[in-house]
Amino acid sequence: MMLGSCRRATGWLFCWLLAGFAAFSAPALAADLFTVTGVPVDATADSSANARVHALAEGQRLAYRQLLQRLTLRSDWARLPNVDEAGLNDLVLGIEIADERTSSTRYIAKLSVSFNRDGVRALLRKNDIPFSETMARPALVLPVYQSAAGLVLWGDDNPWRDAWADVSTRDSLVLLLAPLGDIEDVNAITAEQAVAGDADRLGALARRYNAADVLVAQATAQADRLAVAVTRYGSTGPQAVVESFPGQVGPQLIRSAVTAITTRLEEDWKRQTLLRFGEQASLSANVPFRDLPEWLKIRQKLTAAAEVQQLDVISLTRHDAQVVIHYLGNPQRLMTALAQRDLALLDQQGFWSLRLTGSGAVAAPAPASPPAKASGGGPQTAPATQ
Repeated sequence: MMLGSCRRATGWLFCWLLAGFAAFSAPALAADLFTVTGVPVDATADSSANARVHALAEGQRLAYRQLLQRLTLRSDWARLPNVDEAGLNDLVLGIEIADERTSSTRYIAKLSVSFNRDGVRALLRKNDIPFSETMARPALVLPVYQSAAGLVLWGDDNPWRDAWADVSTRDSLVLLLAPLGDIEDVNAITAEQAVAGDADRLGALARRYNAADVLVAQATAQADRLAVAVTRYGSTGPQAVVESFPGQVGPQLIRSAVTAITTRLEEDWKRQTLLRFGEQASLSANVPFRDLPEWLKIRQKLTAAAEVQQLDVISLTRHDAQVVIHYLGNPQRLMTALAQRDLALLDQQGFWSLRLTGSGAVAAPAPASPPAKASGGGPQTAPATQ
């Protein structure tokens, strides 16, 4: 589109946006994904200064390892690349120090270490290690325990809930939320209603915790095993997985079961969202929006997705845009990645449409001309968030 005709049609502001965004390469993801926080360090040397040097060096190496494990499958952890001091320094963007304590020979602190996304990517690709950069939207876990006394969700007699409360997914791509168990939660849903999948009550709890899905994790104590059924309630409808953990039911077995389930959830998510650098494609989509701030919000969310390599804005009006998205993988994977950022990519009778979901969603205005034909075949169904 020539800028002269653009000015006549849409005004100076939109022309400036179109000129500025016509070819936009995806920026780095939010720094949080490539920042490892709360790394404890404790070193002793002949002086506090030397102890500090040793502690910071060790902390950076621990953070490096945690970051690579966050992004990769467990089956690849044994072959994660080691780097020398110079290589590690090239990867580290910055360090923040908290809770610093020193003595004449000892140094204690907690570190937050930020890494260079492009450098980490290049290192993993060089070593042929697949990785994911897509954070799943948070899921709320409701742990229901069934023993001889019956079903229990809230209260102090639920060891299953206690085990879930101790789980930390801070370094995971899959964020699991534990409910507070306060009076509002108790009034919101009972154990029986959770197991029955009461949609209204589960939806209300999801909104309270700003969770995308709710996982009802029901554990049943049996004579020689712990039987677990995890049912996910979300936009794609209920999906259930049943597992059994043999052994004497007690705190150790219960903790082991929780660890196994959270590990499986994380590994499944990584497999679903591994970046496919060998698979590159593009599609054209119509993007309706309400106003300029909403367009900027959509654009920011879109270009922040790791799968999106480049965004070309072909045309721009006051209420919609026509864009070409260059991405890794296939449309199904792109749908999944964008859904985590509250963007719905839809195939509507052979034409792609991209819109903001939730409270910011707007109805698509009638386009002045038909949008470009969707690539990648017929309609796609986005997989579950997990």
